Amino acid sequence: MPQASSSKSNLLAACILAATAGLLYASFNPDPAGENAGSESDRVASAVADFRVVMSASADGENEVPVLLPPEADEMLLAAKVAETPGTDEVVSREAEEDVSSPSQQALQRALELLEDGVRFMCEKTTYTATFHKQERLDGDLSEVQMIDMKVRQGDRFAVYMKWRNGDRGRQLLYSTEYDDGDMVVKLGGFKGRLLPGIRLNPNGSRALEESRHPVTQAGLLGMTKKAVKHRHRDLTLGDGVRCTQLPNQQFDERDCICFHFEYQSPAVHDIYRRCLLLIDGRDHIPVMARNYTWAADSDGLTSEELDERTLIENYSFTNIDFAKTLTAMDFSRENRRYRM
Repeated sequence: MPQASSSKSNLLAACILAATAGLLYASFNPDPAGENAGSESDRVASAVADFRVVMSASADGENEVPVLLPPEADEMLLAAKVAETPGTDEVVSREAEEDVSSPSQQALQRALELLEDGVRFMCEKTTYTATFHKQERLDGDLSEVQMIDMKVRQGDRFAVYMKWRNGDRGRQLLYSTEYDDGDMVVKLGGFKGRLLPGIRLNPNGSRALEESRHPVTQAGLLGMTKKAVKHRHRDLTLGDGVRCTQLPNQQFDERDCICFHFEYQSPAVHDIYRRCLLLIDGRDHIPVMARNYTWAADSDGLTSEELDERTLIENYSFTNIDFAKTLTAMDFSRENRRYRM
């Protein structure tokens, strides 16, 4: 009888654990990304005002860790208006005027040149650490800001390790091109992570992309810089379809940054983005903050703030960037005992 009772207890425990595992695995699925359509334009004031939104996340479950943001929006707007006002004493001949591109095209060209230099800078780096702040709209719902510690190895042996500091605190993600299966491994945080093994997923598969608008294969500063370069090349071909404004420099995470605002005329010009804000580090020329907005199905009666609240689709930033920290092969290994993958 004692043996039968013990067997029944073990069976019950196994069933409970299996059911728990199934529920936890199923809960790993938020919703895929979605975009709306509509129109809205010409509001630099609203654009720069968005930088006032405080992004914060819990580093230890109790204390909030604020992310540094640029100065007051009204100061930025005033400086931007002054910068956009042409000088009354400037005289340009008709022939010279025909050769001069518009201020918007000049700003676009400058943004592209800076970003291309940023790609060159990043390609010279082998490894680095950073804190990645991520907020995305997935299936119409805007997520909370996620705060993620990141280790990155660049080049042919690309690899990235992430550990969440809030939300599913303790969650880990590891991806490395050195593994032939091509999978990324996700280890859930908290009590779930102690019970369950790591989950292997195709980084470009539907399940992996249900929690992110971009695959982990593009993660990190170089991936973000290359994507920004691609968008700016496209912008330059649009002519009057996009308006670019270079705003006054801003301080972000103790970096002097160059600020650009991009605004698209209609969904026909860009079917995803309505406007974008970009901060580029003034020394290394890498983007350290990007805040992007999509189109609204119906914007009638909405204030600019309400419209932006409904249409924020991507909110990314990098802080605590450290190119000097020593990283080894074990930092990107599934065999790392600290990761318990």
